[in-house]
Amino acid sequence: MAPELKKKSDISIVLIVFTALAVIGVACGGFVVRDYARARASLAWPAVDGIVLSHLDGDAGQLRYVYSFDGRSYEATRTRNFMGWFLSAETGDYRPGESVIVYVDPQDHAYSVLYPGGSGVAFVILSLLSGAAVFFGVGGVVWALSRTREEVMGQTSHAF
Repeated sequence: MAPELKKKSDISIVLIVFTALAVIGVACGGFVVRDYARARASLAWPAVDGIVLSHLDGDAGQLRYVYSFDGRSYEATRTRNFMGWFLSAETGDYRPGESVIVYVDPQDHAYSVLYPGGSGVAFVILSLLSGAAVFFGVGGVVWALSRTREEVMGQTSHAF
């Protein structure tokens, strides 16, 4: 492989890696912010009675429950928001037919949780990690482009 072609290939790979890192950081940051906002809002959601239907995949699987809100019935398996998994809340050992309290999103009645809230510490840590990914991704793209520009400028100045 020609040295010039190898340099272009190396720069392309570096640009792809750093761009992917920045995009992943933005996507993860968006997810973390959206989930934490929903987790915090869930503390004020209306609570309704629900009934445990079963555990999916046996006792170790997800809990399946049903609830009624605004005259419609909904079935769900979500016990908490993603940020809620970082809290040390107890999870009950629910049996089919048992009553549970379900917290329902008033804007999206099909979205509900059994344990409202989320961890602020996890939010800060995950936000910082997402920000670092964006910072290093964008920084890497800028660095790679500046190196490419320096090499091109160096080649054109030697050509004269």
